[in-house]
Amino acid sequence: MQTRILTIEEIREVYEKYLYYDFPDDERKPLSRIEQSIREGRYLCTGAFAEDGGFLAYAFFVFEKNVCLLDYYAVVPEMRGKGIGSEFLRRAVEQCSSDVTIIEIEDPESDVSEEEKRARERRLDFYLQAGAINTKVHVLVFGVEYLLLEYPLKGVHDEEEIAEGYCSIYRAILPKKMYEQNISVRRK
Repeated sequence: MQTRILTIEEIREVYEKYLYYDFPDDERKPLSRIEQSIREGRYLCTGAFAEDGGFLAYAFFVFEKNVCLLDYYAVVPEMRGKGIGSEFLRRAVEQCSSDVTIIEIEDPESDVSEEEKRARERRLDFYLQAGAINTKVHVLVFGVEYLLLEYPLKGVHDEEEIAEGYCSIYRAILPKKMYEQNISVRRK
């Protein structure tokens, strides 16, 4: 497997062919916003490719100073369950070169159906087995409860550092009033 930063043309193709279908409407940013963030130097998109050039997976990150947040991550449907995900995650995080890498997942402890709870627990298990750690930091973002994980490539950070790093990203990308009304750290 080869990994590299995607070109704008490749990002557009990944967005239209995969990301559009991998993420629900309420979680998917407009492509124009992703492209604007790239031009501003706040966004990085990486891809994994097979030796024959076939596309395997993608990881999109948003940055604020020395902190990055995994914004979108998926293995293409036909390649899922083949051992690509964990290795690509590590390589993608390495390409970011951030001091702190945060992964947000929908909180398995939220009040959801048993089916949804199992799906969230599987997602948590995947990231933990891939090397991420549970920070125990819970956030509420636009009414959705998330649990924050850290991929500790450059060491482990405490809850306050994770919470502050996460909030700094949203403070940088949202208008102040929107941030104040929609982003909060929940203490459990």
